[in-house]
Parts: sequence; structure tokens; C-alpha cells
Amino acid sequence: MRSIICNCYFYIAVGFCIIFIFTPFSLLKSPKPLRKALLKYINSVIFVFDKIANIKLEEHGVENISRDKGIIYCSKHMSNLDAHFLFRQSPNLTALAKAELFKVPFLSIIFRKMGVISINRGAGEAQKQTPKIAKIIAEDKLPMIVFSEGTRSVVGQRLPLKSGVFYYQQEEDIDIIVVSHNSGVHWPKKSWIKWPGTINIEYHPPMPKGLEKDEFMAEIERRLLDRSDELML
Repeated sequence: MRSIICNCYFYIAVGFCIIFIFTPFSLLKSPKPLRKALLKYINSVIFVFDKIANIKLEEHGVENISRDKGIIYCSKHMSNLDAHFLFRQSPNLTALAKAELFKVPFLSIIFRKMGVISINRGAGEAQKQTPKIAKIIAEDKLPMIVFSEGTRSVVGQRLPLKSGVFYYQQEEDIDIIVVSHNSGVHWPKKSWIKWPGTINIEYHPPMPKGLEKDEFMAEIERRLLDRSDELML
């Protein structure tokens, strides 16, 4: 019953907000009202999951998040809550979205107002856009979210990591903040059931500069996958 309530709230609330709140606010000159509304929606989701499903959030290493320069959150991706708690940490968060999504009614207006960056998918296409995207992040001091696994994973699953974050750091002075967590234990992929407990989120110190690609990706794997596996035990 608790899972039913949480699921109904999550999907009904996001649909209502997209149509009647986020889209109208996207027509305003400033993006601030939209981002404030989105933050209130996110806080309401986290509140409902806390009080109804008894799913708590504990965040560690928040002091490692750079607030005065461009950063990329390289995050484990296990549930729909992942982007929620990252947005709560950085309400000016941006992201990458495939160009096709900018053709979807409502979403296209919201994405543009929030500064979501359109990318062309395909062999080598995303990498060609890396210098331009890295420059935007660095110059505008933006936080951006990247899910290096490319899609949501389930407990015990280790997906191959994409190396995009390595090339962003090569282009500009951008901090890569790896985010490990165990959200999938409590909100499993494609599951209606929400399991009570604590989602532990860890923000690691910025990735070291000057690493070769193999060293860099090995360290990403240790922080992102190995540590997330430990949090799921």
C-alpha cells in the first residue's frame, strides 16, 4: 500500500507539474521561477518517500562539491531519485539530452529554459561536441550530471563505463565529482515496490588531474562501481 501511494504521487505529481507549472514557468523571462518550482516538487517527492515509504536520505562528502566553478557529477544511476537529490544539491544543475527529446511537447520548452544541452547520438557524435559543452560548463560555472553507465542498473549489475567525463576534464578546468550510492536497493529499476531503509549517498573528492585515460577510468570504476557495491551490502 505504501508503494502504491508513493508511485501514484510520483507519477501524477510530475505529470501535473509538467503541464500546469513547469511549462507555464518556462515561458517567463527568467529561469529562476521554474527552478524554484522544480526544487519544491523534488522536496515534496523526497518528503513523501520519507514519511510514507520510510526511505531516508543520508548524504556524505557534501563539502567536496565545488561551488565556484564548473563541475560534473559522475553519478551511479539506479533509480529515478538519482537526479532528484543531485538537483537539490545544485539547483542550477544542467544535463545532456538527446536531440530527439527537444521535439517532445512540453519537455522541449522546459529543457531549453533550464539550459539542458542537446546532443546528437551516434558513433563519435557526442565526443565531437565535448569541447563546446566543456566550455559552457567552465565559463558559466555550471554543474552537470552524467550517468557514466548510460542507463539505470540493478543491484549486483556492473555496466561498462563510458569515458566521456575523461574528455571533458581534458578540455577545461572542470571538477569531476563521483557520486556513489545505493538508491537501487530501495527503488529498484522497473519495480513497483519501494523498500524502506536509508539511501546512502557519497560525494567523492574531485578526481585527480593529469591522469592517463586508463588510470582515470580505473579510479572512476573504483569510486563509482566498487564503492556503490559496498553501500549496497
